Amino acid sequence: MIRVGPTFKTYGTSWDHQGKTEIAQIFISSTPYRINSLHFVYVENGRHVLSERIGGDGSASMNTVTLDYPSEYITRVSGKYQSSNFLVSITFYTNKGTYGPFVPNNLEKPVYPPIEFNYEIGGKFYGFFGTYTSNEIESIGLYMKPIQTLSNTRRLPTI
Repeated sequence: MIRVGPTFKTYGTSWDHQGKTEIAQIFISSTPYRINSLHFVYVENGRHVLSERIGGDGSASMNTVTLDYPSEYITRVSGKYQSSNFLVSITFYTNKGTYGPFVPNNLEKPVYPPIEFNYEIGGKFYGFFGTYTSNEIESIGLYMKPIQTLSNTRRLPTI
């Protein structure tokens, strides 16, 4: 298992959805200045299960990503943090398209340059993790499993 996440120190409450690989929907809630919460709808034993709210309550806007489950799946996640304090933009990529970027509508010129991230999945998506505070998503990362078998590969001749 490979864990890919923020490179800065986090202080918020941790959340971990390792092993939750079957995603049907993602709800992104924001205030005018930040992404303040996420919900995921996972498929478990053939049923849709809504995750706990991750992040703060209250929002100015809500966006929904509905995947064409089971044929559509996450392949990459990118976004921006404001000065390693909170998430201000997120984009989800799948094998069928791109959702986002989801950006709060009042982001003026930031005081500090944003910290960008881009997590491309080189195997199988295996869940999300991160941290949050009472007001926002502080960080997000993901788990991936490397490819188990390599097909159509050649061995180099031994010299």
